[in-house]
Amino acid sequence: MMTWRPELVSGEATARVERDEDVPSSFRPVIAAQRGVGETTGVVLPLPGEGVASGDPGDLPLELTRFIGRRHELALARHALERARLVTLTGTGGVGKTRLAFQLARDVSRAFDEGVRVVALADVQDPALLGHTVNAAVGIRETSSRWQLDTLVDHLRERQMLLVFDNCEHLVDAAATLADALLRSCPRLRILATSRQALNIDGESSVSVPPLSTPDPSGTLSRAAIAESEAVSLFVDRAAAALPGFELTAESESQVVELCRLLDGIPLAIELAAVRLRVLPLSELLARMGDRYRLLTHGSRTAPARHQTLRASIDWTFDLCSPEEQVLWSRLAVFTGGFGLEAAESVASGGAIEREAVLDLVSGLVDKSILTRVHDAREPRYQMLETIRQYGADRLDEAESAELGRRHRQWFVALAVRVDEDWSGPRQAQWLERLRWEHANLRTALNSCLVHDAQSGLRLVWSIENYWLARGFLAEARQWLDELSASALEPTVDRGRGLRFSAWLAVLQGDQDVVPALLEQADEVATHSGDAVLAAFVAQTWGLSALFRGDLPFAVERVEEAVSTFAKLGHRNGEIHSTFEVGLALSFSGETESAAVWHRRCNDLTTAMGETWWRSFSLWAYGIDKWRQGDIPAALELERESLRLKRQLGDQLGIAVCLEGMSWIAASEGDVDRAARLLGAADALLRQVGMPLEGIQRLWAFHQQWEDTVRRRASERSFRVAYGAGAAMAADAAVAFALREIPEPPPDQQDDQLDPLTKREQEVGELVSKGLTNREIAASLVISVRTAEKHVDRIMSKLGLANRTQIAAWVTGRGSGKP
Repeated sequence: MMTWRPELVSGEATARVERDEDVPSSFRPVIAAQRGVGETTGVVLPLPGEGVASGDPGDLPLELTRFIGRRHELALARHALERARLVTLTGTGGVGKTRLAFQLARDVSRAFDEGVRVVALADVQDPALLGHTVNAAVGIRETSSRWQLDTLVDHLRERQMLLVFDNCEHLVDAAATLADALLRSCPRLRILATSRQALNIDGESSVSVPPLSTPDPSGTLSRAAIAESEAVSLFVDRAAAALPGFELTAESESQVVELCRLLDGIPLAIELAAVRLRVLPLSELLARMGDRYRLLTHGSRTAPARHQTLRASIDWTFDLCSPEEQVLWSRLAVFTGGFGLEAAESVASGGAIEREAVLDLVSGLVDKSILTRVHDAREPRYQMLETIRQYGADRLDEAESAELGRRHRQWFVALAVRVDEDWSGPRQAQWLERLRWEHANLRTALNSCLVHDAQSGLRLVWSIENYWLARGFLAEARQWLDELSASALEPTVDRGRGLRFSAWLAVLQGDQDVVPALLEQADEVATHSGDAVLAAFVAQTWGLSALFRGDLPFAVERVEEAVSTFAKLGHRNGEIHSTFEVGLALSFSGETESAAVWHRRCNDLTTAMGETWWRSFSLWAYGIDKWRQGDIPAALELERESLRLKRQLGDQLGIAVCLEGMSWIAASEGDVDRAARLLGAADALLRQVGMPLEGIQRLWAFHQQWEDTVRRRASERSFRVAYGAGAAMAADAAVAFALREIPEPPPDQQDDQLDPLTKREQEVGELVSKGLTNREIAASLVISVRTAEKHVDRIMSKLGLANRTQIAAWVTGRGSGKP
């Protein structure tokens, strides 16, 4: 019985073999390639597993399959990254650029204080969304309706970080422009890009990623040559995973070598071929691959060489599919970022493919490794490699592509409408999760709407209003609304709802100046169309604008009217939202008894329907009221219940305000360290969401009051250490901390938490404390005077200090351990 000891090596799932007899014979060539002379134990082998576990945009994924070979390319790329601040890995599709980039990023990650952030661009079709995608990857959200380069530059200017721009080829101009701007303004930033073509900007170092090595056909086919072949090692590894028991024997090794040669060592082609061993013996596999490959090689001489080898493999795989599977493969290419089974049945059926047959055909494509099942999605969901997807799209003629685009667009508009109609019920968490999976498809549908049907695009955006809020995509939603409204000028209800939603987003982002014009336009549409629901939403939003500005009597009046109107119209979502907002406005007004009546009314309405979105907000507001009345136990229970619901929903905005409220409660109880941590976590999350608390006057007043209280009760050093530690927490960790699901750090460890200043800011602070001017600091650190000035300004901003004397006192206090 074989016993492997699991380990994590360079982020890969592996096992370490302790005895030769434990080694399957299929891996012996790999072992021979890894071992040096005289080595007998300690060889790293892969644990079973396929694919890459993908995380949120910006996370370096965990590789679940072995990274094989590429030692030479890794060394070249690493050397290039040491010499150049932009390195682009170039090569044909499927050659392994992304996997090589991720491995290099893992290897060098410790050299970057701020770590590695991945900007996944395969699903980003619109160059205008490039900036949003980079912001999401590095953890910021712009607070205006349009992406701003200065916001990103300011965030990255002094950070020592490696950005990985993955799959740039379809956005090469935009990616080149952005990379150039960032590198010119952010001296400690480096960028590693993958693309089928170089970005062609100053300072770029381009590293070509060739196919995996194969034995030299002109040389002797020795065991050593086979063991040294990266392509053979990859095929054996993947074949053993696809067909347990597969071994590289004396009889099969020449066939495997020939197969790898015919595939030109392209990793994607090798992996697809290995899977075919489930249905074909190796000899038949070799015969079919050889014929197809030679045919394509001697076909069109005008096709780019990089397409010939990969296309040979994909053509062959395509030919193995049934005619119905081939049609479905091409049709499924309309989706980006994956698709659910329901969407596939609706969009890709028709003609030769009946809706009822889609499931079996999808199953066949999964078996052939054309599709992969997304196992952590709640609903049946599948993904297609981008190269495979593009191949399918290329086989559609213009008319077919246009028709599929129309179906895709209409299906996702209809999905958004379903979300809106079903929102005030028990399925809110499921809807939010589903929309999160479909974000790339939503973008594709909206891009299509911009060209073909802007009114439907507006309907899509406003119908999933709370999704944009929950996921922190306020700025992106506003951008879509701005672009669609500029095209959809007919005064329809959809245009009116879009204008109203744009106004609400502006209120949330503190952009009150644009709100009156948007609401006046929406009101004109409501009058023109006679739509009572739109009119009620316009009235409600006037009240919400007043609530955030602090005009509480007007806010209560308008939102109470909206509650009555929505109730008469039977519009439950509008009624519940307005009910909560009346309670909030009364709470801000100090009318706590009246506010409690409205919060209980909101709780009764939502509990009866199983609604949690507005119920959780109401619980949060009611908890703040209880705290202000001195009932700390009741306040904490309400805040915790609200936070648990927000976690279930994945509501980043709601989590942030709950953390904020719980920081005030902790401060009032005298737990200043806990209050500072929660405050830091709340501030960081609100910045990411793009909703400045300053835009809500009463909440901002509470925030300032209790932050000042914590600062007075704690030393400046201890406050900043705790605040910085909270700001560094991921949202899930912050929630667990707030709910006391994880222990608080022991007192002797609290000073070891993250310093709020970067290393460069610490250096500048030390020089300020010694009395150096900005010009002297610049000369000492070999930076510009302007950069030194910005460092000083940033130190004062982070530490809440007003002048250089206070900086010097803070530095001195930190060094002595005193405030």
